[in-house]
Amino acid sequence: MWQRLIGWLKRLPIDDPVDLRNAFFMQLLMIYEGCEIPLNKLYLLCYNATYALLRQGNIAAWPRFALEIDLGTDLVITLSAWFGFYLLRRGRFRPAVAQFLAVLLLSSAIAYSTFGYVAWPHDLVAIVALALGGLMLGRTALWSIYGIVMLVFVAGMTRDQFRHTHSLQPLLASYDGLISLALSYLLVVIILDRSTSALRSSLEESNLQRRQLQHEMIEREHAQEQLLHAQKMDAVGRLTSGIAHDFNNVLGIILGFSMERHRLNEPDAAVNADTQALADALEGVEMAARRGASISGKLLNFSRHDVTHIETFDADEALRELVPLLRQLLPPDIRLLIESSPLPLPISFDRSQFELAILNIASNARDAMPDGGSFTICATRHAPAAISITLSDTGAGMSESVRRRIFEPFFTTKPADSGTGLGLSVVYALIERAGGSIDVDSSPGHGTSLTLILPISEPATVAPRTQLAAARQRVRVLLIDDDEDLRALLANALEQGGCDVSMAASGSEAEWLVQTARHAPQIIVCDNRMPDTDGITLLRKLRTHLPDVPVILISAYLESDGQPFRSEDDFTERLPKPFAPSHLLARVLKVAGQRAVVSGEE
Repeated sequence: MWQRLIGWLKRLPIDDPVDLRNAFFMQLLMIYEGCEIPLNKLYLLCYNATYALLRQGNIAAWPRFALEIDLGTDLVITLSAWFGFYLLRRGRFRPAVAQFLAVLLLSSAIAYSTFGYVAWPHDLVAIVALALGGLMLGRTALWSIYGIVMLVFVAGMTRDQFRHTHSLQPLLASYDGLISLALSYLLVVIILDRSTSALRSSLEESNLQRRQLQHEMIEREHAQEQLLHAQKMDAVGRLTSGIAHDFNNVLGIILGFSMERHRLNEPDAAVNADTQALADALEGVEMAARRGASISGKLLNFSRHDVTHIETFDADEALRELVPLLRQLLPPDIRLLIESSPLPLPISFDRSQFELAILNIASNARDAMPDGGSFTICATRHAPAAISITLSDTGAGMSESVRRRIFEPFFTTKPADSGTGLGLSVVYALIERAGGSIDVDSSPGHGTSLTLILPISEPATVAPRTQLAAARQRVRVLLIDDDEDLRALLANALEQGGCDVSMAASGSEAEWLVQTARHAPQIIVCDNRMPDTDGITLLRKLRTHLPDVPVILISAYLESDGQPFRSEDDFTERLPKPFAPSHLLARVLKVAGQRAVVSGEE
């Protein structure tokens, strides 16, 4: 029963923690004052001799209605106590304390003005008022109450002075103790002021530290979630890299065989309806294989173990090819508009990363338009040496404070389970790495426009002298790959293109061929992942015998974490899988031609 009562007294709708703690005591005080004052007055009326004389009107020094005034002030204080208790239960802490103190001081002023200071020299109302005001309401209330108390004392002493005007008492004798009284109460006020200020300062510091600790705990939980997410993505990336290696080998074989349809374009090829239908089917197979390669590349990108492959392509054409993916990403109630450029827009970029950047922006636009809208992509020439790609949505827009932070890693306005805050930061990093910039135009209720500014890159041309040097003699190529079918397909394409090919299925076999060959290879084509070693480790060993032979490192995955591949020497470049055999042949002839020009072969 007692515990339930205590619990009820503590359940108050008060937000401030200090006021909430003080409110429990104030309720007990209000109950005490509301009960003690009427009971004590009843006792005095029944048994106190002074009150018996007041009832009979036998105290000539006091006014005629002294008893009524005394009982009236006590009644008002009692009612104020119970009204204060009601306000406390309603959660209005400061109004409850303020009205009780106001009634207490007003009643004290009436009593002193009626009976004088001498009649109440040891009244504790002033001390109670000072203590409550300082502890409950703060230093402003404390010093205000001190001033009011001094005025009340002056009123009581003035009443005493007028009572003795016809006596032999010296002039102003009733005020003799005022200075001493003021200094004594001043000391009490200073002590209360300093102690309560120190307590409140300590409490504020404690609350600040508590809030900082809560913030740090939230940040730590967020960091742990991010670490967990990063570990999951790392595990997914490692698994994906292994799958992508084998998957891209298969895609490479499919691409190689599907491109054999080009033999139908030779002058002596017999073309009929069946062979044409087969060629068309092989073209579909090639397109499907390229889509599979694109999916594999996106898996590597999302796992953050992607490989940067810079190539020159038309941005407008790449955007048009993205339309099917964008239509799948955007819901039916969002209209997709593509404004193409009449001029070519060549840029140097990793194509899969370019597509990833566009898809990330489109994903954010989709989330900003839950009720539908339109998403527009406009590509055009920005300046003689730059292009601009503007991606606009008709969504909710952003405030200035959000707009300034959208490219910060892990910053998101979405719920914790709806976004990582990495999409736009990845876009910003990719565009900046390509030498471009991003402009953002957004305001609440007016949608968002992101403009990607990228430098124009004209396609490089191969000098005729290089082409002639490459075509004049057959190129000796050492092909190292553990996939037998892919190795045979690539070797066949290289031999038909004018290369003499030596093949190795492992790192140890490649080392044996290099050590025993009569003529050193002019170019090495090496897979990066093999059962007994990896391409980087193998090349370190081969460099002792072939320090300056060009190497084309082929793989679906390199431990580059999204950074441009940097080899340990100037003679190694890479070619990511999957690729058509003709692409490898072109790369080999190009490297051989460049090597011939450098060495002075004519």
